[in-house]
Amino acid sequence: MNRLNGRMMLMAWAVIGCALAPAVALAQLPNVGSMLPDKTQLLEQAQKLVTELTAMKSSGKLGAADAGKVDSLLPKATALNTELAKPQVPPSRLAQLAGQLGDLQKQAGALQGLMK
Repeated sequence: MNRLNGRMMLMAWAVIGCALAPAVALAQLPNVGSMLPDKTQLLEQAQKLVTELTAMKSSGKLGAADAGKVDSLLPKATALNTELAKPQVPPSRLAQLAGQLGDLQKQAGALQGLMK
């Protein structure tokens, strides 16, 4: 009889453990909203990028090839800025725009390094 009680107790703890496992696992996941980029911050970064590219273009410190690269980046940055300025941007599109902004920032950073 004692063995039966031990087995029942073990089964009860196993059931409780299985019931609590999803709650513990979900509690450790980050908030999905916190993983999405903030639209306001992205817009500020995009505006700064357009300003920096415009300054690079007018500085006269870049060679013809690099000035051409700035000329190709500026419309992309402006379009990104326009997209982020829209009142409603779906979260999936926001993530896409954040990636594009990061790529443009890297390219602009490389060009800024050539100016110094």
